[in-house]
Parts: sequence; C-alpha cells; structure tokens
Amino acid sequence: MRIIILGAGSIIPTKDRFGSSILLETSLGGILLDIGPGTIEKLRRIRLNLEMINKILITHFHIDHVSDLLPFLKMRALIRKTRGKFKDIIDIYGPKGLNDFIEDLLVKNRFLSYLMDLDVLRDVQLHECWDGVVAAEKEFEIRSVPVEHFNGVAYRIRVDGVDLVYSGDTMPDERLIRMAENVDILIHECSCPSGRKLGKHTTDEELVEIVSMIKPKIIIAVHLYPEMEERIRSLKESLKKASGGLVYVPSDMDVIEV
Repeated sequence: MRIIILGAGSIIPTKDRFGSSILLETSLGGILLDIGPGTIEKLRRIRLNLEMINKILITHFHIDHVSDLLPFLKMRALIRKTRGKFKDIIDIYGPKGLNDFIEDLLVKNRFLSYLMDLDVLRDVQLHECWDGVVAAEKEFEIRSVPVEHFNGVAYRIRVDGVDLVYSGDTMPDERLIRMAENVDILIHECSCPSGRKLGKHTTDEELVEIVSMIKPKIIIAVHLYPEMEERIRSLKESLKKASGGLVYVPSDMDVIEV
C-alpha cells in the first residue's frame, strides 16, 4: 500500500498544506479518503490514472472535505462520454444523509441539476454508513463508527493485510478509540494547539493521549490549521514517545510506503 497525502491541512491554506484528501493505492484500486478542495489538481500533478479510483470515503459533509466531489463526478462523466472511459462502478461511502446530500445537490438545486443530464450518477453506488461493517469481501473490509463532529463518521479499512483507521474531523471519541484497537495505521486529525481549541476538533495534547491508548504502528497527523505549523517538531516528538511507532506529520504530496 502507498498512502499519498493530497491534502494534510484545513480550509485555510499554508505553504505546505491545504484541504483534506488522502489517496490509498492498493492492490484493489485507489481509495480516496475525503475529497476536499484541490484534490483533482493534486491527482493531476501525480499523473494518476483516474480510472483506478473506485472508492471514495466521505467522513462528513463540510465543504473542506467534499468540495471536489461534484467536479470529480462531472469530469468522470465527460471523459466517459467523450473517450469511452470510466465504465466501472465507483462506490461512494458517507454518513447517514448521503443520499439526501446528493439529491439536494444534483436534483433539487436548479443551478446544478444540469449535471444529471450528463448522467453523472450512472455508474455510482452510494452507501450510507454509521455504526458497523459497510463493506466486506475476502480480503477487504470497511467499518464505520459515528464520531463527535456534525454527523461525522470514522472508518476502519482492512486491505492488503493492513488495518487503517481514518478519523476525519472529530473531538476525542471513545467510539473511535475502541474501533482502532490493534490497528496498524492511525490517520487522525490534529487541528489546533492545546489551549486554542477550535470547535469539535482534536488538539495536539489530546492526540498524544489518544495515541498513547491505541499505540498504532504508524501515526499520521493531518488536518492541521495554520496555528499548528509552529508545533510540528514538538508534536512529532510527543507522538513518537506516546506510540513507540513511526510518526508522520506530512505535507501535501508526501508519500508514505507501507
């Protein structure tokens, strides 16, 4: 597995980080974890064959995690129509309300309903997730649990012999911690420094505490707001001490080989 960090930041750009999206390159194809602003451009930069992406996992419906979804679907439909590509099904997973979210965007919205004329949902399967297993095959599984962040979910993915948990946006949540037991890789948000709590997010000190309980083999801290930039070195040191494993606080376009 290769983990390509497309967006390790927040809606406020810094020199090295912007948006929320991570690509998992697996033997079963590409899996996008969120599809925030700039995702498509960064996929273009790495010259990815977009046909390899067959799953998108959305953690919640805030624009910094979903804003490239409609452009992605439109691009896919136009390339299919003009070049005969993108004939395979793409599975889109998201929390409860995913079907209503798509209907509100594509059917009820008179300014965007033209996208339905392009048949953007022809090869799309929507899967609403909440608490439990949402996809299971012999060598692949997706589980989800609700987390404390505006109808958000976290995911646990088993593929290529690796177990990975992706938090999305969340406050520290016992449900995620239980789901992440014995996980190989934890990708968890770290939005803000301790003492500067921002909404329903996780601070650096809170993430260290979470990691000390889970002790993943690899911890990847993402969704950093600009206020975290000055604390990256100390965050790495604290996470290393808490986990005893490998620690990454990546920039956009970083690649992590597993």
